[in-house]
Amino acid sequence: MPSHLQSLVLSTSWLACVLIFVGSSWSQESAAPLPPTEAASTMQVPPDFKVQLFAGEPAVQQPIGFCIDDRNRLWVAEAYAYPVHGEGKSDRIVILEDSDGDGRHDRRRVFFEGLNYVTGIEVGFGGVWVMSPPSMLFIPDRDADDQPDGPPQVILDGFGNHANAHNLANGFAWGPDGWLYGTHGRTNWSMIGRPGTDEADRQRFDGGVYRYHPVQHRWEAYADGTTNPWGIDWNDLGHAFICNCVNPHLFQVIQGAHYEPWRGRKSSQHAYQRIDTIADHLHYVGISDVRRGIGSADEDAAGGGHAHCGTIIYLGDAMPAPYRNTLMTNNLHGRRINNDIPRRSGSGYVASHGPDLMRSQDPWFMGVTLAYGAAGEIYVSDWSDTGECHSVRNTQRQTGRIFRMTYKQDKIPQVDLSQYNDDELVAAQLHDNDWHVRHARRRLQERAAAGADMRKVHRVLHHMFQSQTATPKRLRALWALHVTGGASPQWLTELIDDPDENIRSWAITLLCEPGEPPAAAIAAMLNCAKSGDSPLVRLSITSALQRLPLAARWELVEALGERAEDSSDQNLPLMLWYAAEPLIDDDLSRFVQLAVEADIPRVRINVARRVASSAVASRGVPLLIDRVSADTVDDAVVANVLDGTLQGLSGRKLDLPPNWPAAYATFQASDNAEVRSLATRVALALNDPGAIELLRRVAVDGGAATDDRVQAIEALVARGAADFDADLLTLIDDSNIRRAAIRGLARYANDRTSAALIAGYPNWDSATQQDALQTLASRSNWAGELMAAIEAKQIAASDLTAFTARQLRSLNNEQVSAQLDRLWGKARPAGEDRQKQIASYKKWLTAELIATADTDSGRELFTKNCATCHKFFGSGGDIGPDITGAQRSNLDYLLENIVDPSAAVAKDYRMQVLQLIDGRVITGLVESSDEQSITIRTVNDRSTILRDDIDLQTESPVSIMPSGLLDPMSEADIRDLIGYLQQKHAAP
Repeated sequence: MPSHLQSLVLSTSWLACVLIFVGSSWSQESAAPLPPTEAASTMQVPPDFKVQLFAGEPAVQQPIGFCIDDRNRLWVAEAYAYPVHGEGKSDRIVILEDSDGDGRHDRRRVFFEGLNYVTGIEVGFGGVWVMSPPSMLFIPDRDADDQPDGPPQVILDGFGNHANAHNLANGFAWGPDGWLYGTHGRTNWSMIGRPGTDEADRQRFDGGVYRYHPVQHRWEAYADGTTNPWGIDWNDLGHAFICNCVNPHLFQVIQGAHYEPWRGRKSSQHAYQRIDTIADHLHYVGISDVRRGIGSADEDAAGGGHAHCGTIIYLGDAMPAPYRNTLMTNNLHGRRINNDIPRRSGSGYVASHGPDLMRSQDPWFMGVTLAYGAAGEIYVSDWSDTGECHSVRNTQRQTGRIFRMTYKQDKIPQVDLSQYNDDELVAAQLHDNDWHVRHARRRLQERAAAGADMRKVHRVLHHMFQSQTATPKRLRALWALHVTGGASPQWLTELIDDPDENIRSWAITLLCEPGEPPAAAIAAMLNCAKSGDSPLVRLSITSALQRLPLAARWELVEALGERAEDSSDQNLPLMLWYAAEPLIDDDLSRFVQLAVEADIPRVRINVARRVASSAVASRGVPLLIDRVSADTVDDAVVANVLDGTLQGLSGRKLDLPPNWPAAYATFQASDNAEVRSLATRVALALNDPGAIELLRRVAVDGGAATDDRVQAIEALVARGAADFDADLLTLIDDSNIRRAAIRGLARYANDRTSAALIAGYPNWDSATQQDALQTLASRSNWAGELMAAIEAKQIAASDLTAFTARQLRSLNNEQVSAQLDRLWGKARPAGEDRQKQIASYKKWLTAELIATADTDSGRELFTKNCATCHKFFGSGGDIGPDITGAQRSNLDYLLENIVDPSAAVAKDYRMQVLQLIDGRVITGLVESSDEQSITIRTVNDRSTILRDDIDLQTESPVSIMPSGLLDPMSEADIRDLIGYLQQKHAAP
């Protein structure tokens, strides 16, 4: 972080405020919010900053989003229907104006009432754009009299609203290129099209960033991924950023990119790896340092929590200069505005944690939207509620506030860009406050779209572009020319040779926006790809490639693939892969050659993986083998190609290629141990008898390294090596590889397995016992013997977790289910009965009782029942969300998620049940799938299953996390578990 920013905001008085704030009672639940004016006056901000109440209830309620018009008025979307979809048409849009500039609105007008489930709003092009899933609406007001000219027009529909309350399409913002951008949660995927469009002709969008062109009337996906982005903004160079409502919290947005996390969606099926957050930090400390925890002073200093909403890159002219181009986002649990500081790194950015801009002492403060205005002032909307994220279970519909933050400002002057003539709008492109730049650019775009003569505008903008020396001001002229039709392809092609990498980058982006650019532009891009010195320009090329026809991509992909210096860049290897992947369908032989000739390891690995997993693997894999087994190929290239091939063959059956034996002999003669090991595993995947025998020897060799033995066992089991179950039954006596052997036995229908596991069970540790129980629960005959062992008290019924109980019930064996009901407990009903159960727990789980919890016992209970799926203070599984940063201090939140986890389950976390033709039943979460196989994650394993081996697949409407987790526990156990989960610090 720049030292001048530190010295600016971390003065002694600001630090004192922070220290007082840490120890205050803001984090405790409260029956009511602070009064609106008190909430404003008690906000902690740096010296010379001031917060005022711009509007509060009842003038504004449920402000889910707002935008600012050309007169610096706020158009606020009020979400009264939230959180229940389809609950009448009660949402509305109100206009708030501060006519005297004193910081508080003095005029209010209801623009429209009767909307349903509004989540985003923007104004422009003669009306109001509204996101109201499942529809994107336009409410015309072409005479700008603040009264609709007619009913809302449905521009697009099909936006998802089926899974939960808030992880869906939301806010709008005008981009520098003239498109209207929006963010979109990952849970409520969409099938987007114009009203009446057939399902087959709609575009599926799984979440991320999308955009709509108001003149061309085109919708398109812009970037795929993240979890629940809510807010997008651009810096001075036109680079976009979004916040994510759960960790990771910050991404740079690149057109055509795929972002973490992935949920097994086809939209990024062949992306394989996804671009990570640019943040070099977390806003809570539970993962990065297990010695610290939620609620501590360290966590407070880190940023306050994992949930974020609303995004601005501050480009106003009122705040101190170090704030410019820094990112601000609301931290929901921390009740503050975080300030992140992006800096260039390679082709993109890295962002560091800066001092918080504002901290609220109101326990109900929940910031949603951020924007800066015509005088550089900042507005923040407050949902004003308690609870997790958007308060799905605790909504108070009468509350809501909007605050205004200023720096050494008493009055905000009036402005009205709607009255500007063309010359004034052009001149506004040089304003120090980007609010004026953006609004003026959009008005110029509107006039051009309406058919106005823009020749003079274009002459002045071209002169501005040539005469300005500052990059941001040259870019503003470029963008204004583009949106008004003044940037010809010929001129943009010339700009690819501009000395400024940012100009070159944007010229490439704009040239490829409609598709394939002129041949001269392709030639200039190829020169940049081969010998250019700018990773930013190469990033623009990799992004633009996705818009080109396949045949036009080849030379650029091959040239970029030779830039070995890009191998460690955070974006370029993956962006190049995203552009190259479809080329498999254009020329298989040339595509395979990329695996050998590319100097970027990630590209080599992914090309081989794509070939081996494709429908043309029978032709492609032999080609790979031929190319990579040549004497001239470097060992690093061989290892990458074998690694990718191995990944691609997972869960597939492929006949042994005729050229494999000779190639395998070559690989085994290599001096490189990695090459030899990978070659053996590929041989096994190809069902090479020699490799199977070699891995068998490794698996049973007590003198071999444990990791090698476990890897050999897992590879043989995954391949279903014949008669390997006999070896596994002997290997359960070897403590080093016992768990792998027990898990592997589930694959084989061996009559001796159940007796061996039951006999050894008492002598094993709890983790191994849970593996044994999961294996026994995978087949009906073994499950019957497990029940008999429990009946005979060879195995304690209390050892069964809710996961194992549900797995046993999934067998649909009446006798096993009846025994389970009798010996362990009946399945409890959901819905109202679960709510009654929660209420019952709350009566006796008082704070005083929880304070007496034995957290050591609680840790053991967590390890047994929860740690297979959830991380907590850095330890545990990754099937479900990391719960370290969750709102664990809230007993309601804990009980609702533990007792009734299926109350509002996202589709990505719904349980899948696979009945296999070999008699096994597998319950788990599908991580990925294609036409040939399914990869499913269970509580103790990950398996790739051929579709040909699946007899029946069903999706349960319930969560992968079972209900009834607490049912078999005693009151003391429940107390201990809750006490452990509510710890502020990890145990030493």
